Amino acid sequence: MVTALTASATGERLQDVSPWSKRLPWEPAFLSVGVGLIAAAGRRGRVRVMDLEGGEEHDLFTLPGGITGLAFSPDGRHLTLVGPRGFALWRATDGRLITRSTPTPCVRARWMGLGVVAIAEGGKVTMYDTDGVAQWSTAPLPTAVTDVACAQGGRLLAVSLAGQVRCFMPMRREPVAVHLYGGAPDGLALSVDGRWAVCSTYQGATLLWETHRRPTAQPVQCEEASGRHAPVFSECGHRLAVPAERHLSLWSIGPRRPTRSAVLPVCVSALAWRPGAGDVLATAGSDHAVRLWHAGAQGRRSGYTPLTAWQLTTPATSLAWAGQRMLAVAERGGRVTLLDIDPS
Repeated sequence: MVTALTASATGERLQDVSPWSKRLPWEPAFLSVGVGLIAAAGRRGRVRVMDLEGGEEHDLFTLPGGITGLAFSPDGRHLTLVGPRGFALWRATDGRLITRSTPTPCVRARWMGLGVVAIAEGGKVTMYDTDGVAQWSTAPLPTAVTDVACAQGGRLLAVSLAGQVRCFMPMRREPVAVHLYGGAPDGLALSVDGRWAVCSTYQGATLLWETHRRPTAQPVQCEEASGRHAPVFSECGHRLAVPAERHLSLWSIGPRRPTRSAVLPVCVSALAWRPGAGDVLATAGSDHAVRLWHAGAQGRRSGYTPLTAWQLTTPATSLAWAGQRMLAVAERGGRVTLLDIDPS
């Protein structure tokens, strides 16, 4: 059950419109939204695809060995899943499922474009088409890949591994740039234009740097002790949310050096920027609440007050936007809920 809280900024009782809420027999750890569909996956490998309109089951299948991540393609017609034993590609039009076993675990999958997905497998990253056929791969890396990010519509690929982040261009097996990074970073993100990269290690520092600068250029330290979740750029690339151990910091990314615009007093269990050029961020915390924050020009004045909030029965594990008005929430207790948000 989801109930509305009162926003202290306005004192109003905000709407709590939930088009539907479904309970699954297992904990949904990951969410992704496609065209009229939403996919929920558990770490043990179960996947349920539901209709976005009413939450009715569209398909149900399992990835043997478990799941470490899933993502719909940019056109929302293909779903990729990765896990310790391999990966799978599911097609929305007819429910076709292609599974591939790999000798090493698959830890991340990132869509490079409409028909190509980058999958991190052990000490390399391989690009596959939607039929599961390999197109090209990076040269073997010295250690296992910990995360992958892409930008510029798939024209830039960043790969993190112990001690460094390597940047690649399509069809080039050798990196075009190598940036040193202490530890083994497991949270990597690129701004949409590929200019900025951010990387974090749990309980380590979160660093932000320009990808085209010399590897020796001094990065910006966003946090001394990172949280359990990776930093996330907004879709326009002008905002950055950086989770820490006990709070969340918001950064403004402009033509000059990035600046911290606000610090939110939340320890996040999930976060997601609203699509488009907006500055609205959704967060879920250990207090069983989902909140919306405004991180735009007025963010300094209202940075510590959520626009609205909803109370959950158990902590959230994942958040996913379906357009600018619908927000999907997965809970540890097994429930998936779609919230109707008023964009105003």
